[in-house]
Amino acid sequence: MKLFALLKIISLIICTLLAYSMYAVGLLFIKMSGKHYERWRNQIMRFWGKASARILSMKVEVEGTPPSPPFFLVSNHLSYIDIPMYASVLDTTFISKAEVKDWPVMGFMARTLGIIFVDRSKKRDLTRVNKEISEQLNERQGVVLFPEGMTSPGNGVLRFRPPLLEHPAREEIEVCYSAIRYETTTGDVPAHHSVCWWGGTPLHTHMFRLASNRNITVQIKFGEERINLNDRKLLAEKLHDRVKSIFIPVVDKEQKEFEPLKF
Repeated sequence: MKLFALLKIISLIICTLLAYSMYAVGLLFIKMSGKHYERWRNQIMRFWGKASARILSMKVEVEGTPPSPPFFLVSNHLSYIDIPMYASVLDTTFISKAEVKDWPVMGFMARTLGIIFVDRSKKRDLTRVNKEISEQLNERQGVVLFPEGMTSPGNGVLRFRPPLLEHPAREEIEVCYSAIRYETTTGDVPAHHSVCWWGGTPLHTHMFRLASNRNITVQIKFGEERINLNDRKLLAEKLHDRVKSIFIPVVDKEQKEFEPLKF
């Protein structure tokens, strides 16, 4: 299984580099022609997401109707693997923490893919981020936000942080919602330890643990309702209630090593 996990990780790295190389070449011609790049990016991201799922033995099950662009969607957040899983079923960009753009290789890729970065430690950065959200929300792509502000073991849905909902609240945009969860098979490491990424586990250690699983079921459930409120705090509370109502916990007990953000 260790050798099998290593082969999966190598395959995932090769697939990622291949997909990005295809994207970069296409992007060069698109920039020269003056056309929009989002549809090309969406095709590459969808290919990468589906290929990543296949390599990691992940079966994606979708319940409900994925929204079409333009859309603003919020979801709970369990792992870095949430990104390719959502990319496999949606035409979208993502809002990510600012630290990601400084990651070696992956940070550069994320910047050129149009990911929106936010520095949550700087309140003034939210003005720039909300402006960027308004510019990137168009008929070619949606925007996915993980308003919990961190990942968790999946024993519940953490409180949503209202500031990044300022734009949809102010512009009275209808917000979609969804919930994602993971489940491993008998004999594999439980999903809250091997798929959900939390507790300070180094990325390379977690990736090896993730790849060691024989089968993983990914469940993405989209809510049918769209929420429209002009108060960001009320919007955050209502969206949290809706996501919580459709989320099935990954694990049914508290993890002592995990401490949610205080805010």
